[in-house]
Amino acid sequence: MRMIAALLVLVSHQFALSGRPEPRFVGEDSFGHLGVLIFFSISGYLVTSSWLKDPHVLRFVARRVLRMAPALCVSMPLTLAVIASFGMTGFPDNPRHLTNGSLWTVPYEVYCYAGLLVAGVATRRPSIALAVASFGYLVFAEMRSETNFLAYFGVFFAAGSLLRAFPIGLKPLAILVTLTIGCALIHGDQTTLGLAFMVPPLTIVMGSQSWPGLRDISAIGDLSYGVYIYAWPVQQMGVAYMGRQTPYFELLAVTVPVTLALAAASWHLIEKNALRCKPGKKSDNPTSSRAAVDP
Repeated sequence: MRMIAALLVLVSHQFALSGRPEPRFVGEDSFGHLGVLIFFSISGYLVTSSWLKDPHVLRFVARRVLRMAPALCVSMPLTLAVIASFGMTGFPDNPRHLTNGSLWTVPYEVYCYAGLLVAGVATRRPSIALAVASFGYLVFAEMRSETNFLAYFGVFFAAGSLLRAFPIGLKPLAILVTLTIGCALIHGDQTTLGLAFMVPPLTIVMGSQSWPGLRDISAIGDLSYGVYIYAWPVQQMGVAYMGRQTPYFELLAVTVPVTLALAAASWHLIEKNALRCKPGKKSDNPTSSRAAVDP
């Protein structure tokens, strides 16, 4: 599901980065935006699972740092070095000028981790506290007609967290109820809340199933994070060299395999090795294969 989310972002950004309008799936939300909501929903579910299994502040922080920082610390200078090696200083002639516009969501992910940590230290029910705080913050922002991405993404993270703490929300009847509420909210022009009722449970339920063909994808590694952090600069370079008028699928045919190759290198050379260093309880073996896939 993370890989699907990353590819949704990539495919959607290929439109925007070549000067084309991004397709929408509901209201003003693009498919790339849906991918980000899927990411936050999964993150809330898995990171809460990590905290519930081992509610230790320092180990929790170390796991989060080791999951995100090493790949970022390599990708950013590497991206700048590759761009410079082609004699470029940026993308001033492209429709979008940012070197890596996907990274703007990373701080919000970190804020969500911090919110869960604070809630976990302060209460015995961190998922409930996080959900109440996120929902209240979102309502406050909307009452003031403000666009607050921390409140927005926080609601989806909190929804994933709630589903981990209270698995009854993943039962068929509960799913039916939440989907009905979500559809009613979207119909009533409350798209954000409607999606918050629909995206997290559907994502977690689908991700919890064993799908023939897809269940073995982990054999090649978890490339989703690498796809997310490398796709934008690869696509920017593709547009810069091939031209914004290049047919969409021709651009995609070049940028997808290059991005996947970089994501695979990131996973096997950096991310996987960093995850082996994650601290565990004394009963855990930090060099086991489990350590490489735990949230």
